[in-house]
Amino acid sequence: MRLWSPVTGEFADEGQSWTKRLPAVPAAVPIYRRGRTCLLALDFDAKHHTGEQVDADVERVLVWLHQCGARTVTDRSTSGGRHVLVPLATNSSLRVDDVKVLMELLAARLMTLDRSPMLGVEQGCITPPGSPCREGGFRRLDGTLDDAIDAFTVRSDRGVVARLTALLGGVTTPRHRTAVAAVAASLTQDERLVGVGRGRRLDPRFHRTTPFPEAVETYAATGKLNRALWPTPSEARQSVISHAVLRGASAADIEKAIATKEWAGVRRAYTEKYRDPAVALRRDVEKALTWAAGTAHQFHQLTHKNKLTGGGTSFLKDRIRRKWLAHAQLWIDSEFLGTRQRPVLLAVVQALAYTSALAGDLVEGVPVVAVGGRSLSHSAGLMSESTVWSALRVLRETPGSPLLLVARGAGREADRYALTTPATTGGPGRARVERARVEPVHPAWSVLGLRGRMVYELVAAGLATNVDDVFAGAMLRPSNGYAILAALTAAGLIERNGATLSIGSRTLDDVAAAHGLETVAAERIVRHRAERLVWQVWLENRFYGPAVALFMKDPVNVPISGAPPPRGEESETLWAAMLAAGPPKPDPVLEAMELLSDQLGAVIVCSDS
Repeated sequence: MRLWSPVTGEFADEGQSWTKRLPAVPAAVPIYRRGRTCLLALDFDAKHHTGEQVDADVERVLVWLHQCGARTVTDRSTSGGRHVLVPLATNSSLRVDDVKVLMELLAARLMTLDRSPMLGVEQGCITPPGSPCREGGFRRLDGTLDDAIDAFTVRSDRGVVARLTALLGGVTTPRHRTAVAAVAASLTQDERLVGVGRGRRLDPRFHRTTPFPEAVETYAATGKLNRALWPTPSEARQSVISHAVLRGASAADIEKAIATKEWAGVRRAYTEKYRDPAVALRRDVEKALTWAAGTAHQFHQLTHKNKLTGGGTSFLKDRIRRKWLAHAQLWIDSEFLGTRQRPVLLAVVQALAYTSALAGDLVEGVPVVAVGGRSLSHSAGLMSESTVWSALRVLRETPGSPLLLVARGAGREADRYALTTPATTGGPGRARVERARVEPVHPAWSVLGLRGRMVYELVAAGLATNVDDVFAGAMLRPSNGYAILAALTAAGLIERNGATLSIGSRTLDDVAAAHGLETVAAERIVRHRAERLVWQVWLENRFYGPAVALFMKDPVNVPISGAPPPRGEESETLWAAMLAAGPPKPDPVLEAMELLSDQLGAVIVCSDS
């Protein structure tokens, strides 16, 4: 929680742990965790408006939210301000970009709404019911405590944010995108849209089956504008089109529907506004399709399957890599005991062992694998790429490390590593080798925190059944160990009865499903594909594109874009011509790519496999 300071008049930048005693000053809890949230928090401020205006805005937004399947909890402060808390489905966590358009739409219609809490990933926070108010008194819950607990237990239907965005007629996309974001959006559309031309539609697995909202149906038939929902007919028309697209309609379907009496109102809206209604309609349908493809995952109920199980028993029986992993873990426990790096490094070496088993080679009995940080981040439990790169750097540079860089990556080739025997006093015992598992780290640890992984695995494997054995096996100090046990117990993974420990009622798969980690992993895969495409385009234009023709004496031998680099005599001829010609003239495509990187933030990255 973050406490309000009467001296600065602001909430502290640094948070502190919750306490059993109610703070004497306003206390706010963070909305986002690791960049994602399962709470839509709407803050209505009475500072510049009357309490009556706040109440009117709250009642208006509650009607819209309930129409979209939301469960809500509201409270009010002594100043007249109010909060509307919407617990989203736990397996559909959202990022700030997912709610930005909605917050803009709501702020344009609700004059007392403060958007800043929901738009601040790092600083966004909200004071819950019961917190002290700045003016004295406390925030008081509207309704009963049982109703509030029920709302946060049952939670809202999936897709509330996307459904409300469609109701308000908002399908805007960012005007300025980095090259990576643009390619990622294109890849997402390809995966979630089917058909071509006027028959293009949302993939059937993302279709909505619920009826149109009443206000949307009324506007489509009569053209009667609900000013509370839509300030202008533009949002109303787009809302009708968006709801049709979400239910599987293509441009051809909508063109047929608009000729019927059920859509007479929206047909008049197009004919009265545009000289060429057909062109305007197709443009709005295309906007709706693009938006629907980007938000379809919010509606889609994913059935979580733990695909990262280790690839079958063959990997578990890989004695060479299991022994290397056990040796590497022993070395890390020796060199980094008591440091924050230890759980990260243990996860990375396990991911290296698994990746080596999947796509590596054995060179004179030594596992060798070419792998990049992006690929490794998936098998390391959805660890951030920057953390993976940092861990690899530590492993490479620490004397006696079990990881040896044998070839640095260049072009499209990734760094190549040899998994060598580390320098340790004595090797791992049989029990440690049997415990080593050549499988990916479960993605649930990206939410739970890696430091609890060894504790859970010891209890799950039946190797420790009490607190003392767990602390000894995981090499933890009691202060850290009890904090980890408390977190795992709260998550339902471990049950504690005094000093006795047993496996809990929830599994790692349950945690991953509750936090929508399958969606997170899928989005990361799309982003990585986009980054690799940008890198490949840069490489092709830098080395194999139009600029090469400037140095070739024989135009017939100019390599085409995407062709493999010249070899043998062709290679020698090419490089001799390039050296004789001097530095190349500026390549406009290359300059554009560098401009995207420097000015717009496009990620031009080192190679990856």
